[in-house]
Amino acid sequence: MHFLIGVAVAVGSGLACWAAVKLPTRWIVVAAVPFLTVVVAGAVFGLPLYPFSDVFVAAFSLLAGVALGRAMPPRFRPFVILLLALSALDVAQNLAFAGPPPAPNAAPDAHFIWVNVQFPLPSGHFNIGFADLVLIAAAAENLRRRKATVALSLLPGIIGVSLGEALLSTLPPSPPTLVDAIAASLVLFLTAGYVLTELAVSQTATKGP
Repeated sequence: MHFLIGVAVAVGSGLACWAAVKLPTRWIVVAAVPFLTVVVAGAVFGLPLYPFSDVFVAAFSLLAGVALGRAMPPRFRPFVILLLALSALDVAQNLAFAGPPPAPNAAPDAHFIWVNVQFPLPSGHFNIGFADLVLIAAAAENLRRRKATVALSLLPGIIGVSLGEALLSTLPPSPPTLVDAIAASLVLFLTAGYVLTELAVSQTATKGP
């Protein structure tokens, strides 16, 4: 179930750019501002509004992701450099804030809910950070602008989530801190998914007319 939810979230995030294809970028940015305002206020003041917080976090993340994808040059190298830099930062912050996971049935933290989208599961919660959603949507928009198909534009998110879930499922109960930090970095796996998708894009272009 954890894996299926992750893939569904990746697909939904990747489709955001296709849903917004006819919207001017300035409208997308303007629409993101009120959602960002609510998210920041919720995180600062710890507003206990879960599960409604998911709507605001997801909406801001997807709008911001599409805007980022349009702001970046529609080329492979600039975007993969961004992903590599953010992967290093993600692993570093996981190391810096390493600690025991919350209890499976614990109530969601009133501050933490505003930086994640969460889905309740029998074994706990499925969490995905807003930055991960931003980058999945941005990667899809980057590929859309490069004339990739819908299926190819969804691949970075799907591959990234799949790789991350596969690694997490193989970890022992108390893995080394560095291994745990790497496994928790979805940005790192999204980067791998983007690189693998680039290979698929290159093969598609090679076989074209």
